[in-house]
Amino acid sequence: MGWCGVRMCTTTVLGCKASQSVWVVVSTEPTINPPFLRLTSRKPLLLDLQPADIESRWKHNWKSAQMVNSHLVCNPTIRQPGFDLPRQQWSLLNRFRTEQGHCGACRRKWRLADTDLCPCGETQTMSHIIESCPLTKLNESLSRLHSADEDAVSWLTNYGS
Repeated sequence: MGWCGVRMCTTTVLGCKASQSVWVVVSTEPTINPPFLRLTSRKPLLLDLQPADIESRWKHNWKSAQMVNSHLVCNPTIRQPGFDLPRQQWSLLNRFRTEQGHCGACRRKWRLADTDLCPCGETQTMSHIIESCPLTKLNESLSRLHSADEDAVSWLTNYGS
């Protein structure tokens, strides 16, 4: 039952006579058309409401958005793998998923470093760290890391320390 239904089912509020300070029942009938105490709106909010399936709209927006590594997430309404990891590992995992972490390229972009080179000599990006760096490469790359299985979590732990 919505707000209007509750209002119609309740009895009208008691009125008070100013001179005698006595409460008087104005009506005990349900209020069908209560008097408006303010101006009517030109665009009533409650009349424009239409039912919406938020979950399907969210999925549509997710699929149509241009995001890095969006192919990793099939259903954005469920918790992603690794959600139960400790905060440090969860944050690092999400930095690799979004490619916005503490790597040479991002540090140079944020003006925190003068160079964007990896210790191996190539430009250090988050995808380089996982996929092609001979010092830190993870087998099966980002898809393996996204699954947050035991090997991926141990790689995250070793890389983050």
